[in-house]
Amino acid sequence: MDDSDIPIDIHSGKLLDWLVSRRHVTKDWQKKVVDVREKIKHAILDMPENERIVELLKGGYINYFHAIQIIDILKETEKDSKNFLGFYSSQRMKDWQEIESMYKKDSIGLGEASQLLQRVVQYEIPALRRTIQKADQAIQDGAKKEKEYLKQSTDAKKNYEKELSRMGIDGGLLHCELLNLASELPSFIDSIALLIQKLAPAKEYYEEFRNYVHNGAAPSISLLPLLSLIFTHGSSVTFYQWKHGKEPVKVEKPNFDLLLRADEVKEEVEDEIDFGDDLDLDVGGEIDFGEGEAVIDVIADESGLVVEDGVARGDEALGLLENGETRQGIKEELEELISFLSARSLDEETEGSADIFILGSELRPEQIRNVRVSQLKEWNTQSSSILAELNNSQKIHLFKIRTSPQYVETLVDELIGKRDLEGRYERMAKLMEEKQKREQDNLRETRNQLNLTIENTKRLKKEVEEEVGKKYKGRQVNIMGGIHQALVPV
Repeated sequence: MDDSDIPIDIHSGKLLDWLVSRRHVTKDWQKKVVDVREKIKHAILDMPENERIVELLKGGYINYFHAIQIIDILKETEKDSKNFLGFYSSQRMKDWQEIESMYKKDSIGLGEASQLLQRVVQYEIPALRRTIQKADQAIQDGAKKEKEYLKQSTDAKKNYEKELSRMGIDGGLLHCELLNLASELPSFIDSIALLIQKLAPAKEYYEEFRNYVHNGAAPSISLLPLLSLIFTHGSSVTFYQWKHGKEPVKVEKPNFDLLLRADEVKEEVEDEIDFGDDLDLDVGGEIDFGEGEAVIDVIADESGLVVEDGVARGDEALGLLENGETRQGIKEELEELISFLSARSLDEETEGSADIFILGSELRPEQIRNVRVSQLKEWNTQSSSILAELNNSQKIHLFKIRTSPQYVETLVDELIGKRDLEGRYERMAKLMEEKQKREQDNLRETRNQLNLTIENTKRLKKEVEEEVGKKYKGRQVNIMGGIHQALVPV
């Protein structure tokens, strides 16, 4: 086999070193190429209007092989300036012929093209691929976040509607609806008091059983004192009566409507500072230095003195179910009653043979014997139902509004915050959608740029291979290595 038939394989990463080591390119080619680049810089300022030249200049970096193509184009555009000796009088042609000559000297053009090929393969193409990967990942992340935000928006809307349903309002006019609900609390309190009064027999059974367990010597501690007051007086019993042990002479309950109006006025009135501009400082006449006898009045400190006039005012005028302290006490007493009734029901239902023998040998009071398990369970159910009503979150908020109308502002702010979550998540989802569009445009543009760079690099690779082959009498030259993977289009 002839040596001319054996191809020359050159690794793309060592292309320039290979050319320098074989003295096809001088070591100082980079210094010499500076003059060529300066010449090209001025030459491209005066170019004919030609589509092929425009396409060549789109690549940005003009190399040796571009210069050859430009000369071929100028042979057509500048043919009128050619004389009978075959020389061109056109300055454009002269400039580019000089550039070609400078490139060919010491193979400067081959060295520059080889370095350009290596740089594109090792840096520019991988950088464009990383940009594509990042854009693709950003699109996926944006789609995922958009889906999450839309779900959170839907959940926020459902939670807000659930909160409105729990509060028993429509949400059109939050402030007014809450105040209207709070104004209906007295009827709710009356209904709860009636339900509590139905538990009076359960309390009597509780007391009888305690006396029975203690053989008639039960402690003197009163059972369920708050519930007992409601058993006797209904919803009209006040905190004053529970605290002082007697009915008030007069009850001056806080007027809920007045409190509401005072709250509204408080929001509208602006504080004014009195600088005392109207104060009359004219004392006139002489100054009295107090030379006569001074009379000193001793005023007793009455701070902290409570006047007991039998009138229930403020919080003491509230009913036991309205006052926060006693309402909590009522809940605790209901829990105590529920625990007792549950324990008694369990005891009655799980009696063994020994229990039957004991029951046969003892005599329980009639008030205890006549109460069946079904009755215990009914009392238990009633007590649990009342406790659930008092623990209802809507009622808890309304009781707070009833005692402090300013609390409605806090509650409205909380509801508005929950309502606004839907819009906030929708806006975030919209931002993610817009981000995806930007990344898609960036991805499309980068892919086009990468494909164009790959096509130009393939052309440059072929041109370098042919130029190197000319130095070896036309032998086939193959630039190998990672360049093949780099030039795979997307």
